[in-house]
Amino acid sequence: MTELADLKAFNPTGSTITLWTFKGTIPDVNGHWIETTDRLDAELRDVFSHQLASATEQIEYGLLAENNESSVLRIPTDETDIHAIISGMTNFSSKRRIRSVKTLQNARFYVASLFKNDTIVLCVKKTDSSWTTKSSKNLISAIFSENQLDVSENEAFRIYKIFDFFIFGDSIFIHNKKNFESIANYRAAHENDFAGLQAEPEFVGIFSDTAPLVQFVGENRIHLRRISAIRIKSFYKNTDFMENLRRLYIEFGLNIIFSAEGKIVPTPETCKDIMTALLDHRLRSGFSGNTYDVPDAVAI
Repeated sequence: MTELADLKAFNPTGSTITLWTFKGTIPDVNGHWIETTDRLDAELRDVFSHQLASATEQIEYGLLAENNESSVLRIPTDETDIHAIISGMTNFSSKRRIRSVKTLQNARFYVASLFKNDTIVLCVKKTDSSWTTKSSKNLISAIFSENQLDVSENEAFRIYKIFDFFIFGDSIFIHNKKNFESIANYRAAHENDFAGLQAEPEFVGIFSDTAPLVQFVGENRIHLRRISAIRIKSFYKNTDFMENLRRLYIEFGLNIIFSAEGKIVPTPETCKDIMTALLDHRLRSGFSGNTYDVPDAVAI
């Protein structure tokens, strides 16, 4: 599997760049390509090199895993629908070439493809409001020249000095998890997970009523992530885990209500701790004896 070290070793000096813009939502994306100037090519290569130079740690992607400025999350490409981007970049026909600013407008993200010999790295960035038709209608493009501000006849699009994630080999290296999940449509995947979870008898069976939990989760992105992680871990299917939870929840400071039959009784006040418990994220230190909530738990 491709490692961060492999990506950092890629030297784009002298490579050519093709910029692609994509509309729609993965996997139903629509890509178009545009030529870039040597000056922009050089800038994009510098962005790639400088950003990767500061990445020193690789963390395996998880629904609740987080990274910082000096680390990236890694996920295998075959666990995503990113292949839709790769497929969308194979058509270099004249029909796919961008010849009008209207084709650029409303793009959801752009991809800079860095080539060197037979090696390619795809650098992906989510666009901002400057790419929307609505923004162009409400703004006047201006240029500072000779100590004056004048109207510019050219449309302006922001190309950021940072990328959200990189596709290289069989791996995706993620700098901005929120933008990655937005582009990859992970929120929809989480919503589907929650719908599936509500149809599982093993999950529904541990509750007296799931309606308060469903209302608590709603469309909240963080809660949906946590619910997906609960389904993946499936501790609710483990009878020993559930028995330990009923026996030890007070000792571990969890605000959970159980019925006389041993079922969890969700309320708006207890849903947060219910999810913490089902994630197995309320842990106790064997050294200090202190009890902690952890953002993610990796078994050793």
